[in-house]
Amino acid sequence: MATPGVEAGDDYDNGTYPVLSEAEKELVREELKKTEDEINTLRQVLAARQKHAVNLKRKLGITPLTEITTELNQSLKTVKETPVYQKTSEVVSGTAETVANKWNDMRNSSIFKSFESKLGTAYTNAKMAASTSIDHLAGAARGPTTPNQKTPTEEHANSPLS
Repeated sequence: MATPGVEAGDDYDNGTYPVLSEAEKELVREELKKTEDEINTLRQVLAARQKHAVNLKRKLGITPLTEITTELNQSLKTVKETPVYQKTSEVVSGTAETVANKWNDMRNSSIFKSFESKLGTAYTNAKMAASTSIDHLAGAARGPTTPNQKTPTEEHANSPLS
C-alpha cells in the first residue's frame, strides 16, 4: 500500500526531503498509522504463536535445557566438520605424540634416572627423619612409663647445665 508521492524504497540519502502538500501529509500520516497498527497486530500474533509453540514443546517434554543441549551438540558437530577444526585436530594430535615421545626419551636418559634416584633417596631420608621426630615427640608427650622415670622436660631442668 503505497502513498501517492512517497514510494517504498525512496532514498533520501542526500538529506533533502520532498515538500508535501497538506493533503499528501495527511495520506502519509494515515498510511503510517495503518503500518503501525499492522506491526502491533503482527507482534500480538507472534506472541500468541510463540506461546503456542512453548505449550507444544512442553507437551512433547522438550525443556529449555533439552533445546540448549541439542543446539550445542549441533553446533559442536558443525564445528568439528569444518576443515579448520580437522586440520587443528591433526596438528594437536601430532604435537601430543611428539611430546609423549620426547618425555619418554627424557625419562630413559641417564641424567633423569640419576636425578630420580637422588630425589628418591632425599625423600626417604626426609621421611625417616620426620618419623623419628614424631616418635620422639610422642614419647615426650606420653610422659614417664615408671614412677621414678623423669620426663624429658624434667631431665633437662635438673641437668647441671641448666
